[in-house]
Amino acid sequence: MSDNLLLAVLPPAERERLAPFFTTVELKQGDRMIEPGQPIRFLWFPIDAITSTIQVLSDGTMIESGLMGLEGVVGLQIWLRQKTTDQLTFAQVPGRAKRIDSAVFRREVMDHGSPLNDLMGAYIHAFLVLTGQTAACNRLHPVDQRLCRWLRMVYNRVPQKRTFPMRQEYLADMLGVHRPSVSVAAAVIQKAGWIRYSRGEMQILDPDGLSSGACECLEIMERQFDRMFQQPWLPLARKEMSGESQVADGRRK
Repeated sequence: MSDNLLLAVLPPAERERLAPFFTTVELKQGDRMIEPGQPIRFLWFPIDAITSTIQVLSDGTMIESGLMGLEGVVGLQIWLRQKTTDQLTFAQVPGRAKRIDSAVFRREVMDHGSPLNDLMGAYIHAFLVLTGQTAACNRLHPVDQRLCRWLRMVYNRVPQKRTFPMRQEYLADMLGVHRPSVSVAAAVIQKAGWIRYSRGEMQILDPDGLSSGACECLEIMERQFDRMFQQPWLPLARKEMSGESQVADGRRK
């Protein structure tokens, strides 16, 4: 069975010790995992779901500041010893995640000296780079390049889900633009043959095409996770998705 990479690369004995504290849950698109200003009850380790962390402004405007899949964790604020956050995190692409109670995580990981602590620290650094690069990308790069970058990042995390629900208003929020701008950009990419978009359903036809149309931010963002896992992370992810369970010691080779 596939797993979240942060858990998959743990030593087998530690994975076995922590396993009873996790519950596998199904996330539907739009499910809210962290609410602004509310206590963070759980940490979520996505398996084949994609989550988005959103900054919500006072006028209701939203923009994505972070995207997470099987390489990461939702609720990292708990590891930073924070009980709440001003950001919203919800499921963008439906799928499975492993969930652990925040109090149990503090006890069994943070206070236990688990090797998962080092991975959490490495992930938070990678995520901070990603959020900073996202801000620069939204400021400097054309919408079509940003859309290519975003869709390729989604594909990298769930290549088995080439078709998934996606409304244009969601895409507009993710990229911080008005819906007509997304419509134009999606039409350009669809004309190139890289995607098919119809009636709220996105289908990725040519992921390599999306890479070629993306800005430099795609490589910069994804490279952070190579450093985090101390090896190229995408082949590692492919192994885990295919059910090969040989990645447990992959980070330590």
